[in-house]
Order: sequence, then structure tokens, then C-alpha cells
Amino acid sequence: MVGAVAAEIYLSYHAPQRFNLPFYNVLYPYVMFRPLENASYEPKETFAMSHFKSRASVYTNEDGFRIPSPHYKLPEEKPPGQLRIAFLGGSQVQLGSTFDTALPGSLRRVLREQYRGRDIEVINAGIQSCVSRQSIAQLLFTVVGYHPDIVILYDGVNDLGLPLSYDSRANFPYNFQTMQEAWDLYRQERRQPLWRLALERSNLYRLVRARLHPGERKMIPSADTPFAGSNVLAPSRIVRDQNYVRSCVVAYLSNWRKLIELSTAYHYQPVCILSTTGGLAPEYAIPELMKSTHMDRAAALQWQRALEMLFNEASRQIAEMRGSYPDVAFIDLARFLNPSENYFWDGVHVYDEVNMVLAERIYRDIRPRVERSLREVR
Repeated sequence: MVGAVAAEIYLSYHAPQRFNLPFYNVLYPYVMFRPLENASYEPKETFAMSHFKSRASVYTNEDGFRIPSPHYKLPEEKPPGQLRIAFLGGSQVQLGSTFDTALPGSLRRVLREQYRGRDIEVINAGIQSCVSRQSIAQLLFTVVGYHPDIVILYDGVNDLGLPLSYDSRANFPYNFQTMQEAWDLYRQERRQPLWRLALERSNLYRLVRARLHPGERKMIPSADTPFAGSNVLAPSRIVRDQNYVRSCVVAYLSNWRKLIELSTAYHYQPVCILSTTGGLAPEYAIPELMKSTHMDRAAALQWQRALEMLFNEASRQIAEMRGSYPDVAFIDLARFLNPSENYFWDGVHVYDEVNMVLAERIYRDIRPRVERSLREVR
């Protein structure tokens, strides 16, 4: 007994620290997660988000919207004569070294250059890792209170990549499965007898079990192992199942329809954009997957092929939606940036400078709507 206690104390002292997932969002009703409110983040290091390794700075207002500086005023009540555009989406919207180099900030720079002297505000309402259903919740419970004239929904990567990486159930947040499993484990532990609970938490017991059952490996999120929820689908299944591909895209684009239908009640012009991605170029995506997830080439090839099928189906259904909603701006940017290695700092996110390229392209497509709104808000 003394030897076991001594071993437990020794192992506890020398055990590696538990891996803590970095968390940049807070629990929030309906949206599930949203960025921290009234936050300031000014790290000393530089990041790969820019070709020039710029310093990053992130500031948010009381609703978690990213703002240019800590004291920037973004009142809910829109000032007379102001054109206000809201940008919804995931990390492709929210991220950038600074507010001005993120996609919404880049669009604001383009518009202020084009319409000098006009009061133009672009709201960055992006939420890292969110899916489009969460963006619709963000719109309803927060964004509409700011009375935007135009609402842009820029998404696709999270919704269409989710079945392969976190959850194949349409419109489920990427971290829902993680929370579900944590809750189930919490309840299971509290149904166990005390001796069993103590044993499960024993470092000595885990060491002995690992020696006796070397084949058992619990997957934990780390820099070296990809994380996948238990509800993911094998890419081979997605490639073979055209019905699943079709239904997955239908569920995703149902949120675009909600954005359009809600525009009548809340008096904004909707813009729907299928986001750009580096995952559709095999010569870029396959080596990137092999490096970031440690897949072998065959697995990476299958993964990329499944993602390509999902995006191809999304492009096809979006083309059909144009006929149903002729007054809505639909923009398909999935393959806009090539070659991918010149534009992306990972398989999904573009360099700061590239956000200006995207902003200029988006402006060209929505220019009639911008000018119509400018006439209406005079």
C-alpha cells in the first residue's frame, strides 16, 4: 500500500500537464459560442497571416464584434446618412492581423476609397469555427439590432468540411459533439462507485493499463494528431453516396434561404457568398493535409476528393438558386484564388493582403446594391 501511494505521488508530480484547448469564444444563447466581449488581444509575436509577418491586434465591442481600436464607437443606433454593412461567417471573416486587414475591414477600405465623404461602416460579426446556422442565429439575436442596410453571409468551408472532420449531422456546430461527449463522460463518472472513479483517475492505474494493453490509445487533441468527432463520415463513404452529398448541401443552403427570407422583415439586402478555399486544388491541398494531419497520401487524396464533391454540389445548387431569387446577389468564390500556395497560409485562411483582393471582387459584384443603399440613406 505504501509503495502504491508513493508511486502515485511520484507519477502525479511528474505527469505531463493536461492539454488545454485554447478558447476564444464564450457560451452564448442560440449562437452557442461567440467572441469575447470588450476584449483586447495584443500578442508580442508575429503570425503567418501576412506575407510580411505583421503584428496582430484584436479588439471587440460589447457584442463581440471586432472593432479597429479599444475605444472605437460602434453604436447600435445607426447614425443618419450612414451606410451599414454586416459581415457574417466563420474565421475567414473574423480573422486577420488587424481589423483593417480582415475581410470586412478590407471591404470598408475599398468602399471608403470609392465613395469619399460618405459615412460607411462594415461590421465584422464573424465567429471563429461557426457554421452558417449559427450565423443566422447571430443575425437574429445580435446583428439586426445594428440595423444593417446590407448583410453578407460568407461561408461554406465549415459547413462542407464538417462531415469529414467533426460532425456529419447538418447544421450542428463543430464543437457540439465534443461537448456532448464531455457531458456524457461527466454523467457516467458520477454513476460509478467511488473506488472505480478513484481508479480511473489514478496515474499508476493508467500506466499499468497502458503496459498491459499497448493497443489502446485514447485520441487527444494535440499539435501532432488531428481531432475527429465520432460522428464524422469516412471520405470514401461521401464519395460513393451522392444522395448524402446532395442532402448535406441542401441543409447548408437552407441557411442562405433563411437569410433571404428574413431580409423582408428586417429591411436589408442579402448577399450570399460561397467562400474561397485552397482545398479544391489537389496539388496544394494534398501535401497540406499530409503535413497538418499526418495523413498518408491515399487518405489525403480521398479527403480532398470528398471535399471537392461537396463544393461542386454546392456550386450546382447555388446556380439553381439564382433562378429562384433573381434580386439576390450570389457569389461563388470557391475557386477564385489560384494557385492556392500564393494566397493561403493554411488550407482555408488567406494572407492579409489577399483579403483586399477578395474585397475588391466582392465590391464589383455588389456595387449596384451599395449604390442603391447609398441613395436611400442620404
